[in-house]
Amino acid sequence: MSDAQTSDLDYLRSVAESGEKAPLIGGRFLLIWGGLAIIACIAHWAVMVQALPIDRPFVGVVWMIYGISGLVLTTIFCRGLTRKPGSGSIGNRVNSIAWRSVGIGIGLYLAGVVFSVTALDASPVLFDSILTIALFGYAIAFSVTAAVSAEKWLYGPAWISIAGAALSPAFYGRPELYLMVAAIILFAAVVPGVRQISREPRRIDG
Repeated sequence: MSDAQTSDLDYLRSVAESGEKAPLIGGRFLLIWGGLAIIACIAHWAVMVQALPIDRPFVGVVWMIYGISGLVLTTIFCRGLTRKPGSGSIGNRVNSIAWRSVGIGIGLYLAGVVFSVTALDASPVLFDSILTIALFGYAIAFSVTAAVSAEKWLYGPAWISIAGAALSPAFYGRPELYLMVAAIILFAAVVPGVRQISREPRRIDG
């Protein structure tokens, strides 16, 4: 191997290592979507046990508000992210792609469930399975991000999400499912989101 090739490999290695060590900057989205999901889960539980004066068939409105609020807040708070140091690192790029893919997957699965229940007369209990799919999506996104970044502690939230997804079918058809998932999201999304935000570098001005 020539000196030039060795130099090129050393350069690529240093770039990869610096990118791996760059802090993640997506914590605000974990906080936004996780926080809203907790509120929506608790509201869903409250509707199911009739603690809120809303008829059960209209519980979908709760999740519609969740989705619209999440999109609006994401649009507002994503501004300035590209100006933060490390935003182009491999860890942050993979993190962004992973969560975007998870979000699209959950959305498409939701559409499939809605079609199945409304057009094919499937059981409304199928809606509960959306939570299982979402938690498995959390696990995949956290695991992939942990694998390519220095944030190996994200394997913790990944395993919490896996455990919650595996346990959730036992609660299908029961309001308690939504309280359980709210607790899981608190530790698997909100707490990690707060930690990531505390470690974010400042924006580069100018």
